[in-house]
Amino acid sequence: MPDIDIQSIIQSMDFVLIGLFLATGMIAGVLAGFLGIGGGLVVVPLLTIALPIAGFAPEKVMVVAIGTSLATIVFTAISSTNSHRKRHNVVWPAVFSLFPGLMFGAMLGATLGSQMSNEFLAIFFGCFCALFGVYTVWGKRYLRPVADYAQSRGWLSLIGLFTGLVSSLVGIGGGTMLGPALIWLGLEARRAVGTSATCGLLIAVFGSLSYLISGANETELPKYTVGYIYLPALFGIIATSVLFAPLGAKMASYFSEKIIRSCLGIALLASAVKMFISL
Repeated sequence: MPDIDIQSIIQSMDFVLIGLFLATGMIAGVLAGFLGIGGGLVVVPLLTIALPIAGFAPEKVMVVAIGTSLATIVFTAISSTNSHRKRHNVVWPAVFSLFPGLMFGAMLGATLGSQMSNEFLAIFFGCFCALFGVYTVWGKRYLRPVADYAQSRGWLSLIGLFTGLVSSLVGIGGGTMLGPALIWLGLEARRAVGTSATCGLLIAVFGSLSYLISGANETELPKYTVGYIYLPALFGIIATSVLFAPLGAKMASYFSEKIIRSCLGIALLASAVKMFISL
């Protein structure tokens, strides 16, 4: 890994890119705390705009956007998880049951994602967001609790594996799947958001490490790229996201379950539209 000189990175960056990375971090931080989604739904689409400006070849844009998104989520999720923990919105037994599947799924997803084409990843991301957006907004009646989460360890293990795999493929924290799944298993919306935010930290750690390792031998990426993680974007986004995640977590305590679900669905659909337009 090369020596990291943050000052030289900042000096070499275009001011437009700096502004875009900082604004992305603000939005991602609020969404991470409010919806428990890790911010990847915002980070990935915006990075697909910024990375070509930074000199990335088109075929590397999506994989670097996803790897960098997961790396930013590590920092955002730490701040968001701590805020939810203080409000007693994290169900730790559920986190422990989800952990093994999340870990293996995230590592497998990153390994597969680093081998896939830019177009496939963009289509997969867009379809994922569109399906879950429609389900979250119009399929709420199917989210009625069907069981006590404490008696659903088998379901939690399978959900964790699937969530880790897909989240690592599209560069998100997993809240878009875990939130509805935990509500389905009996958790109220606020505790489901807090728990999914915590699980997003686990996905981001293992996923970003896997993308870093997978791209370690790449030699034709722009300067300050480590593996498939672009450091200027990482530093710019986390600079503001960690500050705004507590604000989002505080917001989640004041809004109704219906509003939280509706906002999540709208965010998903907007991200899907962005990815399909960019193809």
